[in-house]
Amino acid sequence: MGNKRLILLILAAALLLGSMMGVSAENKTLQSGDRGEAVKKLKLRLFNLGYYPSLKDAKDDFNKDTVRHLIDFQQANGLAGTGVADEATLNLLYSKEVVKAPLPEDRPIYNVDPDSVPEIIYEEPAGLTETGFLAPGSQPFVIKDRENGYWYYLSDKIRVEVTRFYQAKSQIEWFEAYITYNGPGMPKSISSRNDGKRSEDPLDLARKNGAVLVINDDYYRYRVRAEERVGVIVRDSVVQSDNTVPQKHSRIPSLEVIALFKDGRMQTFDSDAHTGQEYIDMGVTDTWAFGPILVQEGEVPRYYYSRDYRSYREPRTAVGMIAPGQYCALMVTGRKEGSKGATFGWMAEKMLAMGAREALNLDGGGSAAIIFMDEILSKSEKNQTARDISGIIAFCDRCD
Repeated sequence: MGNKRLILLILAAALLLGSMMGVSAENKTLQSGDRGEAVKKLKLRLFNLGYYPSLKDAKDDFNKDTVRHLIDFQQANGLAGTGVADEATLNLLYSKEVVKAPLPEDRPIYNVDPDSVPEIIYEEPAGLTETGFLAPGSQPFVIKDRENGYWYYLSDKIRVEVTRFYQAKSQIEWFEAYITYNGPGMPKSISSRNDGKRSEDPLDLARKNGAVLVINDDYYRYRVRAEERVGVIVRDSVVQSDNTVPQKHSRIPSLEVIALFKDGRMQTFDSDAHTGQEYIDMGVTDTWAFGPILVQEGEVPRYYYSRDYRSYREPRTAVGMIAPGQYCALMVTGRKEGSKGATFGWMAEKMLAMGAREALNLDGGGSAAIIFMDEILSKSEKNQTARDISGIIAFCDRCD
């Protein structure tokens, strides 16, 4: 009896293993009538690539619409239009060679051009090197011209240029910042007191650390205190949070991530793409989680042009990378006369126009701020107060 029972157990285990292998093999292909998380993931990917025009009230079923949109994807990518997500289709769907859907002709068109460009006339400092920076040991060259809306800082290590622009008809005021390092250099994440647990005035943080340019960050500590999902947060190669949400573009904040690598690269990721430790293992020093992603791989994500995507005007701040060692930042004022803020779509198109290859929307509203040396540019000279926050993104010559 004991031997028979053992044989039966072995046979049952073999059958179970075969069944599991069969399920695994079948899951490599998705087709009409299938249901489940794999189908939802497929539809979301098609949506992200622009082939699914709407996922509003979408279910986890592989229906006629899924077949039709999958055929569109297959044909655009040189595959047979079978409407079946076989292994070759799924591999291409997530590859870097994937062809996205054409931009819809009826997409919203954003005017990101200013009414005029301020005419700034100044003499370049003497003794510039071949790279356009000052010679080592030189005193920084600084311009502060609030009247014309222009701020400039040049040293042997960094160049920072900030310009204020307007659109009177659309009632938008914004600040464009370009930062270039001479050799190694990248943004620095600086927390307020007690490792960010006690909020501080961003101007005080900028002054204490000797930053040239400062923007507000993701203010993740607010979400910690409010007992909300925080996002995947890494600061100075230490994991602060893995408490994120499943990827969902319609969620605000979506908690999507922009990661800073040791070599100065920045790259955007879905909210649940990696854990904090995985980012560190990849060579990431800092992540900021807020969202939405504005620019990814040199393009505005297709979902901005879908029927589902909603947006509204608010003061906003964004950070982006043009190339390693070369960055840009954008701050739009709002909630005041003459400036109503910007939509996410406008921010995305503007960051793309500024040359960003990767860009993320950061915390906005009352937290949105941009600081040049000892001056909050987004505030009047008479009112230099800003909301206390738990951290800043600083661009430094020599941060303390």
